[in-house]
Amino acid sequence: MLSTTSENAAADEPTKQPAAAIASKESAKKGPSAQKILNELLAGNERFVAGNSKHPHESATWRNKLEASQKPKAVILGCADSRVPPEIVFDQGLGDLFVIRVAGNIVDSDVIASVEYAVDHLDTPLVVVLGHTHCGAVTAAYDMHQHPRETDEIKSLLYRIKPSFYGVDKSADRETQINQGVHRNVERSVRRLKQVPDLMKSLIEEHDLRIVGAVYDLHTGKVDLTRKPKAKQAAAIAEKK
Repeated sequence: MLSTTSENAAADEPTKQPAAAIASKESAKKGPSAQKILNELLAGNERFVAGNSKHPHESATWRNKLEASQKPKAVILGCADSRVPPEIVFDQGLGDLFVIRVAGNIVDSDVIASVEYAVDHLDTPLVVVLGHTHCGAVTAAYDMHQHPRETDEIKSLLYRIKPSFYGVDKSADRETQINQGVHRNVERSVRRLKQVPDLMKSLIEEHDLRIVGAVYDLHTGKVDLTRKPKAKQAAAIAEKK
């Protein structure tokens, strides 16, 4: 039989939890992984393409819930083009996406500040740079020499996009070159974000942030990632769906 002293000592000892239980609690605290959220967005896009959008999170009850705070699942850096509203394209609702829109989905200091806010203060684990086919800003950058009278502000924006055409196939037709420019412009924005020190810390040290590029096809409505996962990654992703 334990003595009173032993009983008290035992009662004072913290209960040890299994490692699996601790990991489970940590996972719940962090929320869904970036990959799971990306899968949800792509599934939402599939619904949109098929004409089966659910239009979630639009009720008065949900609006009231959002009044006190927000917890967006992903940051979308998209073009300002009226034909590419991220919430509709990904079939998401109020409070689901932290959306930043600027012509040509370029990255500047204001965009970086907005992304950092979402990552640092709202704990958003996924950033998607979303370009689109037939982008007016990318096309204008391709045809810059034909528009010498553009305002300085517009020229400044186009000069940010122009390097996306370095290395495109010059033997290809105009439309193909512009389409290549759209994809390369998205990738340039992804790389620019990955070079931001604060975001790099989350990417490299904390391993809880993912930044990906994607392009929306105006004709089909489909969103495709600019970089396809390799075979092993694709298999792992399929298991998580």
